[in-house]
Amino acid sequence: MRRRPMASPEMQALVPSPDRDSEEELALRPRDPGLGCRLPIARSLSEATPRTLVSLDSRGRVRSPLRRTMERAAAYGALGLMGSMTLVSASLGDPLGMTIGLTATAMWAHGVVVARWLERASALMIHGHLDQAEVLLRRCLQPPWGSHSVRAHAHLRLAGVATRRGDHLMALAEAQAAIALFEEERPRQVQFLQVSRYQEVRALVSAGRLADARIKMEEMGPPPEGDYLRMQHYMSELYVALADGRMPFGDQPLWERAHMALQLSAAAPLLALCAWGYFKLGEQDMAWHLLQTAYDRLDGEPLDRMMPPLWQWMERKRKEAQGGD
Repeated sequence: MRRRPMASPEMQALVPSPDRDSEEELALRPRDPGLGCRLPIARSLSEATPRTLVSLDSRGRVRSPLRRTMERAAAYGALGLMGSMTLVSASLGDPLGMTIGLTATAMWAHGVVVARWLERASALMIHGHLDQAEVLLRRCLQPPWGSHSVRAHAHLRLAGVATRRGDHLMALAEAQAAIALFEEERPRQVQFLQVSRYQEVRALVSAGRLADARIKMEEMGPPPEGDYLRMQHYMSELYVALADGRMPFGDQPLWERAHMALQLSAAAPLLALCAWGYFKLGEQDMAWHLLQTAYDRLDGEPLDRMMPPLWQWMERKRKEAQGGD
């Protein structure tokens, strides 16, 4: 059976958030527009399908959804408890207790509501409803909803919306806005800061600013430990290399990247980039195998808009790869 691809991210101290505890749902592209249903959460990156989300820990690793489920249940439970305490204060004629309870309940409810908006925006985006996703994300930027961390995650998602539209200058601006906010945040959500920086690198490449992209990529350092962030690193470094026209390493590091991509259901862009790498190394049999596999797993992903230089190379070599069987 053919494996399907990945489609290619908040509150003050007392406000519950999907991200404050170093966690986020990064959406994998579903095949139908059933936006009313909740997407399941994969236990690992290798198990992720186009109908699942993945949850990240602070190191950028995909982790089991059990902890996320428990934290969400605790957040809703706390909201109910605070509401009950507010009602008790009101029944006892305690204006101070009622005021404090109402304030705390409103803050907690704010966090729950905005977390759902961000999740909803991700679902809209991956289903291709970009205008609706943008409207929801713009709302997250406005008072009273737009706390510091909420705005960071909204800008990161807006960068994804712009990328899917092929508007890479806008994607760059949104990614940089997310980076600035994540850098100021205390405590930092390092994994999402890194996701934003990889988004920035790819937007720079797509916008034709290769020199800037090269500098930013060098600043990222070695590949991260976390599997999701490592995949983002591999994809970004090879995208810079493709635009530069030079392979930065040899067969063994390239195989590590290709092997990872082949193990995933959702890594068509990375597979295509590895195909380019093998082509540059003169290993055309491997290049054509990976390129055909990338096409097989693309499944309608708008790679022509998301990564134009890569798509252009793929289309130039498509007939040659097909003739290599």
